[in-house]
Amino acid sequence: METQWFDRGWGHLEDDGRQAREMELRSRLLMNLQQGITDKGWNRDHACRWLDLSAARVDALLAGKIGAFSLDDLVALMEQADIHWRVSQQDKALLDHLIREQRAGTGA
Repeated sequence: METQWFDRGWGHLEDDGRQAREMELRSRLLMNLQQGITDKGWNRDHACRWLDLSAARVDALLAGKIGAFSLDDLVALMEQADIHWRVSQQDKALLDHLIREQRAGTGA
């Protein structure tokens, strides 16, 4: 059996390259959001109030349930929590690629 290598962590789970890139970005945002919540010292109740989420949604967030949150959800939550994300060159390339794909798909 031939070994396959993937340049992104989600490539082996997603058949579609665009989905793999989006999952990679969502995972990075989710980890940054989790770290920001930890750094702020928020407990679950505080996170529920600050982020205007149910306890179940905060639990999903803290448990890393990436499928429970869209890319837009994660960006909005980071903004609401005032958590900033330093975009690396790799992240910038990923974002640029996703934006180009989205524009190509919408005809913009």
